[in-house]
Amino acid sequence: MPVQGPIHVDRPLTNISIAYKSEGLIADMVFPAVPVAKESDQYYVFDKAHALRTPQTLRANGAEANEDQLVLSTAAYTLEEHALKDIITNRDREKQDPGVNLEVSTVEDLTDKILRQKEVDAATLMFTNGNWANETSLGAAAAFSVNTTATNPLLIFDSAATTVLTSSGRKANTGILDYRTFQACKNHVSVVDRIKYTSADSVTPLILKNLMEVDTLLIAEGAQTTAAEGLAATMALIWTDSAWLGYIERSPGLRKPSAAYCYKRSTIGVQVKRWRDEPRSGEWFQVGHLYDQVNPSTDAGYLIVDTVQ
Repeated sequence: MPVQGPIHVDRPLTNISIAYKSEGLIADMVFPAVPVAKESDQYYVFDKAHALRTPQTLRANGAEANEDQLVLSTAAYTLEEHALKDIITNRDREKQDPGVNLEVSTVEDLTDKILRQKEVDAATLMFTNGNWANETSLGAAAAFSVNTTATNPLLIFDSAATTVLTSSGRKANTGILDYRTFQACKNHVSVVDRIKYTSADSVTPLILKNLMEVDTLLIAEGAQTTAAEGLAATMALIWTDSAWLGYIERSPGLRKPSAAYCYKRSTIGVQVKRWRDEPRSGEWFQVGHLYDQVNPSTDAGYLIVDTVQ
């Protein structure tokens, strides 16, 4: 649609403009990309109960060996397209000042919205009760923000890691905290006490990662407005007050369980298309992304909700 608001102002500062865009998005770091050739298809799932059962292997002299066969099932993925478009008219181009740069600003704005929707989808999948085989909800007295030795987050994380290892056979290698939960952990008396003799620094994500004994610790900082179009912005963090610990396979392949994957077409990420619209005397710009974020191994993750009161 034609640009809403002025794109020409008196004596603009061409090297400065005020724009808001998403920061601290982690969806692409949570979900390793799995390139696929088709928009929908099936993949094999090896039965965990059969694969991890230790059968009788002893063979008596002259006897036949016991038989053991693969047990397989299938699961499906379906890619969904997310797309937005906007038009830049000839008149918009003619009256713009250098500080506007309509083409770049339009594509960046559309791309930001597409990626923010992807972040919302990721947060909903990862931080929603019922999506994981292992979950717990902290009561008001047990929330990390209570900040007493009785609410030690490291003990909760250790328990979660043990549960993941027991239920999936994989050691947790990834932690995800929303920003409020990270702040609560960073300032928690039990966490600070663990490093007071070894470091003069405050608790950083790196220090907390090492205390949690994971390879990757992601802090979700993305925010969005929940107000309808045309209303004043009502800002809120995208990820709720929760923590997640689990195993995510960083090199997707055959016979590799993982708590998170993102199926997408080949190596294509966000695509930008443009075309001329003579009846409207302008040029359309469309940004689209085709993907499916899934949690194929629900037993390889542990969700902790209500971490902050």
